[in-house]
Amino acid sequence: MNICTKPSLSGSLSSIIVAFLLFINFFSFAFAQGKNDPKIEVLIQQLRDHEPSARSNAAFALGQMGIEARSAAPALGELLKDQNAWVRGNAAFALGRIGDAKAYLPSLIDLLKDQNENVRKDAADAIGRAGVEAKAAVPALVVLLKDKSASVRRYTAEALGRIGPEAKTAVPGLIGCLQDREFAVRTYSAYALKQIGFEAKDAIPVWMGLLKDENQHLRSYAADALGDIGSEAKIAMPALVGALKDQDRFVRLGAAKALGKMGTEAKTAVPELIEILKDKEPLVRSTASDALGKIGAEAKEAIPALTELQKDSETMVRLAAAAAISKISSAETKP
Repeated sequence: MNICTKPSLSGSLSSIIVAFLLFINFFSFAFAQGKNDPKIEVLIQQLRDHEPSARSNAAFALGQMGIEARSAAPALGELLKDQNAWVRGNAAFALGRIGDAKAYLPSLIDLLKDQNENVRKDAADAIGRAGVEAKAAVPALVVLLKDKSASVRRYTAEALGRIGPEAKTAVPGLIGCLQDREFAVRTYSAYALKQIGFEAKDAIPVWMGLLKDENQHLRSYAADALGDIGSEAKIAMPALVGALKDQDRFVRLGAAKALGKMGTEAKTAVPELIEILKDKEPLVRSTASDALGKIGAEAKEAIPALTELQKDSETMVRLAAAAAISKISSAETKP
């Protein structure tokens, strides 16, 4: 029997509708890509206003919008050479916030020498937001670590920290800033040295001194930084052992973590690490367990305390204790 099947009208219609909707969506997307938000268009127009205050306010507003305002970058780049300091500063601020500082790096580096301290500060901040891609700015930033303005020094130190290990030539200047009279400068210099990491090993004696600083944030930074340097910082072990008794939990945590990163070099710290397995903070207990595990066979005397810790009320502590016992036992059986 010959059966002729009629094409399904509903199926054909559905295919047409789907194709039409896809076309509309594509057209809408393409249109949106080629057209700015009306608010951004208005602000870009204001960047060309004859009044400096209008240009400055528009640049600041675009900066607050972040990456959404990236299409304004070319107009903002032109304002880096504006005659008005507020305009230059806010243009730099905006380029940093919208994520386009790298494209205007030479102009931003020039602004680090601006007579206006707010412009220098905003330029340093913008450069820092470009991260490692702004490494060409390091020499100019190093000079600013001695700027007369504390605000400029603070943002410069932060920028160098964001650039990271590529800013290793800034280490001597940052070490000097750890003695700055302004707390914010000292804090961001410590942050920068920590971000530079192993390249900052020349700062070990300074970090050791900062473990006794009156400010807990600086003590914490110092412990973390010594940990990042690792076994090269073994000279700091007595200071780190002392920091295990610090009143601040983050300092104790950083000290335990630092000792763990030193591995077997930290074997003399085992008794003190065993002691803080009783710390009131779960994260400190688990970090101390992890440190003992990393020390390995030299920490075998910690096994009874770690075994007891497997009854801890906190899951992460129990898991860390079990892992530490496994590492120590494995290290003992190795020839």
